[in-house]
Amino acid sequence: MTEQTLIIGAGPAGLGAALALGEQAVVLEAGPDTGGLCRTITLDGAVFDLGGHSFHTPHPNIRELVFQSLAMEEQKRQAFCYFRGQQIPFPFQKHFEQVHDGSIREACRNGLAAAGDKRPVTNFDEYLNSRFGEGISRHFLRPYNQKLWGKDLGRLAVDWTPERVPAPAGTSERFLSQGGKRTPLQDGTTVAYPAKGGFGKIFRALAKRIANLHFSKRVVRIDPAKREVSTADGSVFSWHQLISTLPIPRLLDLLPSVPAWITRAVRDLEILPMSLVLVVGNGRLDTPIQRFYCADPEIPAHKIVLNHNSSSYLRGLPRHGIMAEIAGPRKETGQQLIQQVIDGLRTLGLTSFADNVRQARIIRLEFGYPVPTHSRSEIVGGVKYWLSARGIQTLGRFGEWAYINSDEALHRGHNLGHRLLQRAAA
Repeated sequence: MTEQTLIIGAGPAGLGAALALGEQAVVLEAGPDTGGLCRTITLDGAVFDLGGHSFHTPHPNIRELVFQSLAMEEQKRQAFCYFRGQQIPFPFQKHFEQVHDGSIREACRNGLAAAGDKRPVTNFDEYLNSRFGEGISRHFLRPYNQKLWGKDLGRLAVDWTPERVPAPAGTSERFLSQGGKRTPLQDGTTVAYPAKGGFGKIFRALAKRIANLHFSKRVVRIDPAKREVSTADGSVFSWHQLISTLPIPRLLDLLPSVPAWITRAVRDLEILPMSLVLVVGNGRLDTPIQRFYCADPEIPAHKIVLNHNSSSYLRGLPRHGIMAEIAGPRKETGQQLIQQVIDGLRTLGLTSFADNVRQARIIRLEFGYPVPTHSRSEIVGGVKYWLSARGIQTLGRFGEWAYINSDEALHRGHNLGHRLLQRAAA
């Protein structure tokens, strides 16, 4: 008899594991659709992706998997940093010489020349000055990252930076499409997107390959002793191995007899909530730009996503949308925040869009980003060890508390599925 592997969650990680496991996998998804944090939403004819996404990967097998599942369109990424009334090509640290203010250019240039201290840094705040110099850090990178992560950048580790933070001017660097290790996106990196529909179309296409996928199955209890999972509708599923893509705190809430030391440790895992403001315009965008990164305080969002520039199909729709990603808890009312975002679009120069807004909506994400604090690797390692002894694997962005993209989640799920197959065959 085939030993059943139960997978909780039909996001990228869960789907990756299920694709590797084949008929052995049973997937339980709490909602009505696949994709998790990569879902697509249509509002008043405009198409939005939760968080804003494009497809790029250093894993050739994951690229092949996606491109074989649906038609994709590739184009050069067009991203800019908004800085004091200017649009500077992304990343700022490579293009600061385009800043109009000569004193700022000089400060960035001199700081970069003095950077490169070989002494080890102990946190992300120290890393910024050591890697980029005081000028670049003070004028853009520190205020941008404080806008995203919060004021205390010293609480962040630095192990994630080689994959996420582009090198400064004078350092040759490009996004690698093979080799299995993520490198930072650059200006002009080639990215892909579904030829028709939103980013969530990728995961709907992958889900068609999975024989045993159940929607609206919210897990309410996990019994490792009986190897059973109970769902809110009264269903009970048996399992030999369990893969959870739930956020670690939510997974532990479903388990009996969790040790006190794990409960205490997991409280130190920091969650960055996110507000996504979706703005629908009464027409099409008049710019080819896909992303703005904003450090200036007058714009509430750290990232502005012009999703309809992601593909020819989306550009051709009669009505476009813009999404603003705003980190952390907010004190404003919903309408106040929406108005701040619309005013920010005018500041960015998107005046014709901002003056013709049809409607706007806010989506609050309790689990926006996992914060890469110093202790999270040790905490997650201890939790994984305890769960593994009970036949449970935890996977995905919040299942591993890892600041990863959808392609990496797919890759990790796929690898885990193959490892479980090999273990069963041994």
